[in-house]
Amino acid sequence: MGEEVIEFAKSIGAVDLKQIFDYSEYHGLFKRRNYFLLGKDKFLTIKISRNKIRPFFGFRKKFVDLFNAFTEKSGTYYFVALGSNKSGWVVPKNQVLNQISNGSLSYSEQQQEYKFNNYNLKDNESFTSPEGFLRKIGVAG
Repeated sequence: MGEEVIEFAKSIGAVDLKQIFDYSEYHGLFKRRNYFLLGKDKFLTIKISRNKIRPFFGFRKKFVDLFNAFTEKSGTYYFVALGSNKSGWVVPKNQVLNQISNGSLSYSEQQQEYKFNNYNLKDNESFTSPEGFLRKIGVAG
């Protein structure tokens, strides 16, 4: 499942949240390896679409709520939609919240997740390398 996600996370130096929250109240939440921490205060949800014709990426509401709580006083989070193990789009917390509030992110009540489609992912949010991703989020110069 998602070798591209693991490869990308490793290439940017992100740590799997499942390891960080081992034996904690949050451990059971992180069943899939899509959730990472970069540095001390940047949470990442990294997804890849298996649908190549009409790609979409799901962001479960419970994780939006959890990362909003984790970053209420400091830090931030990013939703990362991969096109490959090196490229994709990065949507910062403020954009995620903006798209939720203005209704441009579709929501599946049944799956309880927001769906990012091609029209939610803007050119200015794209990156073509791990280094480009890090520059985009202000980690590398």
